[in-house]
Amino acid sequence: MRTFQKVKGTPVFLLENGSTVGKINDLFVDDDGCVIGFWVAGRKWWRKRKFLRMDAIVKTDPSAIFIKDANDLSVLPDSLFRFHVGRNHLFGKPLLTEDGAVTGLLEDVYFLDDLGTIVGYEVTNGFYSDFTEGKHVVKSTMPLQVEKNRLVLRTHS
Repeated sequence: MRTFQKVKGTPVFLLENGSTVGKINDLFVDDDGCVIGFWVAGRKWWRKRKFLRMDAIVKTDPSAIFIKDANDLSVLPDSLFRFHVGRNHLFGKPLLTEDGAVTGLLEDVYFLDDLGTIVGYEVTNGFYSDFTEGKHVVKSTMPLQVEKNRLVLRTHS
């Protein structure tokens, strides 16, 4: 299990020759609440192929991600949600339960490396609350319902 904050900045290398492709800058989430890939920022910012699908990853360790070929990077998809930056980002949005109770603002996601399934959400209730109580992790088996300015935790389908 990994969090976005631990993955962010991780270098991506080609498996055969060890050359650097770039670093993980963001992650992409689909409508089913699964992490399906990463945004890889390279040295050449004008390149359009920056999307790395989870299934293109050959090997991972805590300090690096390896892919088979540079062609495993593709054009960024518009229909997906980004976690941290971009027009459809999820970071910092209020996380509510189905009955409307606010659990906090989304700060991080916990996901399974091999499947990309999101298993938990780290939320904050503000600086003072984080300092006195710590951040809270909300576990969920159902994907988030993404609305315009908020995220809703579903408890049933």
